[in-house]
Amino acid sequence: MVIVREPGGSSTGPAALVLAALVLLIAVGCAQVPAEPEPLRFVAVDLPAGARPQVLAVAGDDLLIGVRRDDQPGILRRTEDGIVTEIPTEPASPYGRTAAWYSLATDGEHVLGVGGDRGGAHGNVRWSVWSGGLAAVTEQAQAFSTFGGWGAGDLVGGVLTPAGPALVGSWQSTGAGLDVTLWTATGDTWTRHDPTGTPLASTRSLLGFPTAATTSGPGILVVGWQFAAGPQGHGQQPVVWRSDAGGEGWTRTTLPDAGAAGAAAAARCSADTCLVVGRVDGEVALWRSTAGTWTRIPGLPPIAVGDDDPLPAPLTSGQRWDLFVPEAGRLKVVTGDGTSTVVRPVEGPAGSVTSAAQVGGSVYLLAGPDPSALQLWRADSATG
Repeated sequence: MVIVREPGGSSTGPAALVLAALVLLIAVGCAQVPAEPEPLRFVAVDLPAGARPQVLAVAGDDLLIGVRRDDQPGILRRTEDGIVTEIPTEPASPYGRTAAWYSLATDGEHVLGVGGDRGGAHGNVRWSVWSGGLAAVTEQAQAFSTFGGWGAGDLVGGVLTPAGPALVGSWQSTGAGLDVTLWTATGDTWTRHDPTGTPLASTRSLLGFPTAATTSGPGILVVGWQFAAGPQGHGQQPVVWRSDAGGEGWTRTTLPDAGAAGAAAAARCSADTCLVVGRVDGEVALWRSTAGTWTRIPGLPPIAVGDDDPLPAPLTSGQRWDLFVPEAGRLKVVTGDGTSTVVRPVEGPAGSVTSAAQVGGSVYLLAGPDPSALQLWRADSATG
C-alpha cells in the first residue's frame, strides 16, 4: 500500500486515512467477486454413418437412440463401454417405412415408439406405433381411423405403465376443440378411449392442450396447458393431468404461481416425486410434486424462453436436478439441490437441447440449431 503524506503532515493524516480506506474497500470488493463456475464439457458421440439422432431413452445401463437413416427409422443401442449396435426395426406400412421418431420409451425390457411422416392431401402427420424389446422392434399396423380421420389431433408420446403400454395425444372433443386422449392396446390393436365427462375433456370455457407424457408410479402424468375463457377465465395456464393405474381416475391440476401466462412442456418422475419444466411469462419455470402437492421451485434465475423453444425434461438424482436451457445464444445447465441454484456454461453443443438422459455416470444430450440437425453429446461426471 502506498501512503501519501500531506505537506508538513504525518502519514496518518485525514487524507492518508481516506486513501487507505478506499484501497482497502477496493481490495475487499475484488476478493468477493465470485469466479464463473467451471463449464460442463461435452464431447460429440459418433454414430454409424448417415444416422441422424432424433429421440433418446434409457434402458438400464444402456442408451437407446431413435435415428433416421436413408429416410427410414432405426434404433441404436449404446452400452456403457461405448459399443453401438442396431436394434432391428420392421415397418408394416408405407408411412412406417419413412417415419421420423416423435417418442421412444422403455422400461429396460419393453420398447414403445411413436413415429410419424406427413402425407396426404392436407400434409397431416400419418402416425405409426412401434413395439418390441431390446432384440427387435416392429410397427403395429392400425386401421386409418385409429390415429387419423376427421377428428384426429396429435400424438405427444407413449408410456409404459405397470398395467401396460399407453399413448397420449388429442382428439376432437364432443364439447369444444380437442380433448386430451388416451389409447391402450390389446395385443397389437390400439383402442381410443372416450374422455367425455372426465378431467381430460375440453369445454367451451376450458380447453386443454397436452404437450408430453411420462410414467408416474402406477399411472400416467400428462403435462401441457389450458386456456380458461369466459368472465372467470385466467387465460393460458400450465396444467398437469394425472391418472391412477391403467389410465383410470384422472385428475387435473393447474400449476401454482403461473403468472399471467404459462405452459408446462416436459416432466420426469421418480418414486413419489415429479419435476415439470415449462414457461411463465416468457421465462423458464420448474414445479415439483411431492406426495401429490405441487409447488413452484424458487430461486431460478430469469432465463428467457420462447413458445417454440424446446425444453427437455429435467435430470434428477435425489434432491438434485439439472436443467439444460439456451440463454443468449449459449447453452447453460441450471442445477439445484433444494438449498441453492447454480448456473454453469456448457461447452461443446450449441443451439437448443431437445432431449437429455443420464446413464450411469454420463449425461447425454441431443442438441443442435434445429430439430433436423441434432448431434448426440456426452459428458462424464469426471468431466464436469
